[in-house]
Amino acid sequence: MSPAPPLAPGLTGLGATERVLQRPQGGLRYLVVGSGPALVLCHGFLGSAENFETWLPALAARRRLLIPDLPGFGASAPLPGRHTAAQLAREVAAVADAEGAATYDLGGLCLGASVALALHRLDPPAARSLILHTPLLHPSVVRRRFHRQVAVFTAPGVFAAIARVARSRLVSDLYKRWVVEGSGPVDARSAQVNFDNQRRASPRAAREWLRDGLAHDFRGDLARFPHRVLLLVAADDRIVDVPALVRLTARRPQTEFRVIASAGHGWSPEFITAQVAALTAFLDADASGPGG
Repeated sequence: MSPAPPLAPGLTGLGATERVLQRPQGGLRYLVVGSGPALVLCHGFLGSAENFETWLPALAARRRLLIPDLPGFGASAPLPGRHTAAQLAREVAAVADAEGAATYDLGGLCLGASVALALHRLDPPAARSLILHTPLLHPSVVRRRFHRQVAVFTAPGVFAAIARVARSRLVSDLYKRWVVEGSGPVDARSAQVNFDNQRRASPRAAREWLRDGLAHDFRGDLARFPHRVLLLVAADDRIVDVPALVRLTARRPQTEFRVIASAGHGWSPEFITAQVAALTAFLDADASGPGG
């Protein structure tokens, strides 16, 4: 994997530190920032810890954040075997263990939400709350056209060609605009971070994680989770069927569902502001702070 770029000034200003945990496959890079009870965050597809830059000023004032680059992404070495939600979750668990976090709040973005829920399966007592952004909880909540796109793009021999073409910023931006993000404005810094991460990602890891991530059924895990849950999704998301997600989770107690209007899968400045407001309200609702 490519080495991590220098930390953004905003991260160094928050006192973020970059650490590398040596694992059998090689280095597993992660960020630590903030103070207080631990919050473990799992980035989304083709992402890295930097996906959370826009959240960090608010969250680091409330939690000690542990944010890995999942294996095969960012500056973390790919696994020798398959990159499934379960296998990636084991690597996240290793980070939490290395940092002495026996309990933690747990969050994830899109495919990263699947990793977070797989981590909860590994150690059910550890998670004190869940923060799930655009979660793919079941194949039925993913739009059919996205299922079809993934089936074509991840076909044998096809994904490697797409990975090469996607290294063009023009091609990447056009695809995201018309297929994933929609036509609204996207935060320029977030767009650059996403493209840099895309270029660094292991094509094998990306293909394996994408195929696995769309196949899970986490409905029972969420129904049995005994603590508070925040679900965040954009009203115009092009991957998740928002009404289906609302129906799937409507009867679950202790769930706060935030559907953010006038937003899609791309992160506009307004969407970021609304996300941070929802996140801080959720974390501040436990005024005493969870123990652990």
